[in-house]
Amino acid sequence: MWILPACAVLCLGVCLPLFLHYKPLRPSLAASFKFLGTLCALIPALVATLRLDPLYWIFVAALALHAAADYLIEFSLEAGAGLFLLGHVCYIIGFLKLYPLTSAHGILLLGFLSFLGYLFYRHRRLIGNHLLPFSVYGAALSIMAAGGIAGGASIYGWKGILTAIGAALFFFSDCLIFRRLLFPERARHDILIMVTYYLAQLLLSASCLLF
Repeated sequence: MWILPACAVLCLGVCLPLFLHYKPLRPSLAASFKFLGTLCALIPALVATLRLDPLYWIFVAALALHAAADYLIEFSLEAGAGLFLLGHVCYIIGFLKLYPLTSAHGILLLGFLSFLGYLFYRHRRLIGNHLLPFSVYGAALSIMAAGGIAGGASIYGWKGILTAIGAALFFFSDCLIFRRLLFPERARHDILIMVTYYLAQLLLSASCLLF
């Protein structure tokens, strides 16, 4: 299992600091390190796909799409968000294949949608004509997070724990990004956003190696 700490060190200890260092200096180079960080997180899922179960290819696809999105979003919010949306869809499919649907899925989904709905309504003037794309992305994020948390909680063991925590961290990280988009003049929390994002990807990927 040495692969998990190795990928975590490369992602959080190498790619993340380099991304943050070069972001104000050389945006294209910074975006490349951000892309590589998510590729490091992809490795455990790829190993699981090749050595354990081909089912995990859907998680590899999600991580690959998110890696591409990490690069593009530094230059085009719309293109990057579109790839993130597709990656969320892949995660949703993966969770549906791995975990049975329970009442907790519906409860969590309702809670996430209500929370985002409240935020979107409260800040509707700042969102303006971007309400539709925000709503579509928010719905996909909510379904993914509810599927990961409820699905992970439905089984006992580290696989479920990592899945649930990873999905929760993803939702939290994206909520911070939403705050940053609406209030760019406030504290950006770039480090917190990236740490929680990379941790989410690492945990979801690592869960593929566990039974």
